[in-house]
Amino acid sequence: MDNIKHICNFIKCNHLLTLCVNNSSDLWCANCYYVFNSNEMSLFIMTSENSKHSQLMILNNNIVGTIAPQPKNIIDIKGIQFQGHIEKLINKDSEKAKNLYYTIFPSAKFISAPIWKIKLTMIKMTDNSLSFGKKLIWHNNV
Repeated sequence: MDNIKHICNFIKCNHLLTLCVNNSSDLWCANCYYVFNSNEMSLFIMTSENSKHSQLMILNNNIVGTIAPQPKNIIDIKGIQFQGHIEKLINKDSEKAKNLYYTIFPSAKFISAPIWKIKLTMIKMTDNSLSFGKKLIWHNNV
């Protein structure tokens, strides 16, 4: 099995992540809709700079998070934990990412918020449908 293809397919089939951020004295989690760019192994989210999580992301761009649906049957459990670096996009990068985001979430066109890029550096996927407790790991070797 090709681990990265399996992981990418899972990420593409979902749309909501939990983002966890911190600085030296505070931490916070937030749920965000995302769009996946498999060519860059990155996720795009839109969120206000005034939110608590954005304020912490500005102070510390190292983030972690999860993507996990909530099946009732234990054999159907699939999800990822990820690490990455986040940055607010500007200019042409922002426009390209927003156009991709609007394709998936058209109602976001009516939201005034910047778009952020999460450059994934590590992913651990659990997929019980492959075998109970099966883990697939990906690291960005760049």
